[in-house]
Amino acid sequence: MIHVKLGPIRPAAPDDTMGRDYVGWSPDQTPQQLYDRNRGRWKLGARAGVERYVAFSSTTLQQIVLVVEKTGLDDVGGGKLAIRGNILGPGHPVYDGLLGQPSLDRHRNPITYVDHPLDHIRRCACGCGETVTGTRRWRPGHDQRAVHLRITTRWGDAEGFLEWFDNTYGSPM
Repeated sequence: MIHVKLGPIRPAAPDDTMGRDYVGWSPDQTPQQLYDRNRGRWKLGARAGVERYVAFSSTTLQQIVLVVEKTGLDDVGGGKLAIRGNILGPGHPVYDGLLGQPSLDRHRNPITYVDHPLDHIRRCACGCGETVTGTRRWRPGHDQRAVHLRITTRWGDAEGFLEWFDNTYGSPM
């Protein structure tokens, strides 16, 4: 997990390539404003490319104020990168487990990488959004639900699928 530490709000650099007027944290910012003003112009290491989540913390509060699921990194010039991602909200287990919690570390560097148990939460492969544990890829029964949804969408029912399969590949019996 990438941990970004945000100091108090201050004007952005005059040559800011992201067009921001200010950066940093203040309590009156919405999650979208926090993300837009603080996602970029970071010197990120190679590990940033493989991390899935980003926790932004306030150095004033010493707690996490924003959680993002990273979808990519954007080159913003000068050897700096910006984090591209989706702001997480209530109901997402990583958001629920991190927002408002103490900062993940107290290192002086504004960017650190932290191994955190919430970073390893996975979602069911059917797309329902529920979490899976261990080495599972599916919630119980969700694999069959996904298969039957596709069969009924394309062939109407299992009988339609079997007829198509037998006509295409020959009867296995």
